[in-house]
Amino acid sequence: MKKIMCLLCAYALISAGILSGCSSALKGQKSVIRIGYVNPTTGALAGNGEGCSWVVDQISAYLKEHPIEVSGKEMEMEIIVYDSASDQNTCSEMAQKLIEEDQIDLMIAIQTPNTVIPVVQVAERFGVPCIATQSPVDPLAGSLEEFNWTYEAFYTLDEVYESQRALWTIAGHGPNSGAKVGLLFANDADGTAWHDIFVRRLQEDGYIPVDPGQYPSLTTDFSNVASSFLKEDIDVLAGTNIPPDFLNAYTSIISAGVKVDCVTMGKCCLLQSDVEALGSLADGIMTQVWWTPGNPYVSELTGISCPELDEAYAADHDGRTMPQPAAYAYAALELAAWTFKNTASMEKEDIRDAIRKLDVETIVGKIHYDKEMGGLPYGSTVLCGGQWQRENGELVLKVIDNSLYPEIALTGSYEPVNATLR
Repeated sequence: MKKIMCLLCAYALISAGILSGCSSALKGQKSVIRIGYVNPTTGALAGNGEGCSWVVDQISAYLKEHPIEVSGKEMEMEIIVYDSASDQNTCSEMAQKLIEEDQIDLMIAIQTPNTVIPVVQVAERFGVPCIATQSPVDPLAGSLEEFNWTYEAFYTLDEVYESQRALWTIAGHGPNSGAKVGLLFANDADGTAWHDIFVRRLQEDGYIPVDPGQYPSLTTDFSNVASSFLKEDIDVLAGTNIPPDFLNAYTSIISAGVKVDCVTMGKCCLLQSDVEALGSLADGIMTQVWWTPGNPYVSELTGISCPELDEAYAADHDGRTMPQPAAYAYAALELAAWTFKNTASMEKEDIRDAIRKLDVETIVGKIHYDKEMGGLPYGSTVLCGGQWQRENGELVLKVIDNSLYPEIALTGSYEPVNATLR
């Protein structure tokens, strides 16, 4: 009897310990999902970061009314945004701060390769699930030897080239025309990736590349570049640059007397705020179009359509059209929400697996990571060609080519006017 009582006492003590441990575990269980977001709120890429806080407020308000459950437990979502000041070193510092101090569960890397790559590299180093967007796939895929935690949604540079080639063709400089294409690329990761693909594809398509060499970012003297373009009598000017570099280069090119039928530029001429700063120099410039208010997509998460989202943004921003990057910021947070709606637990491996399995329609279209480049899983997003034109005195980006994605409606036609011709 004494032995039985000892055994019962021991069992009671063990059971109490187990229950106590369970109680402690439940008390310590996370109730908040933390999302890290590094945004170029200031600096040369601030135009790309425009609308970030508004988008965060929109998604946060929706999730407050429609909370996420993980393993049967209702969770809050906290989105922590830090300013990168458009600086790569600051990107790395802020990403590390989010991981070590804020103990985030998922990282969002966004807004051009200059700010996406350093954030992804930190997330990979620390083993944090990461959703990347708004960087062409190629420079990101080439930035690391392997990717274990990152999933990207955007277009490839071959698609960029094909989109710009379609614009040159509209302007009368199709493949095998022998047209001379002047190249304007910085020597950063983004510029190098564009440069290498453009040089190869131009030669394959019967164009003549006029390549004065890549320049250091924030260069102010482009006189040698302008002289080279003038001497070779280029027909097309193509490149991708941050806004200050393009302003300096374009001003020098025009001053030198270079005249071209079409100017196709990435990054620096995507946003209304950036082209407005160029004044009349922006008229007629052609660029990529990733998103417009007229796109035929509806968020599977919130139920909002592209026109409705733009109307909401305009109502809070004095009637301004929502910038293209803000749509991708919205989509990135949609993907983050879907990740936690589908994760089996708050373990980082389960979170990563939930990202990998995503197959949802967002405000920028269907996202499914069904492709790979250099070990980087990615999903393609839409890409069209546009031109900045004056409408009642205001610069408007018109979609003039949809050859890659015919489901996107054309909103204008090519006008053969730009600052070099004036």
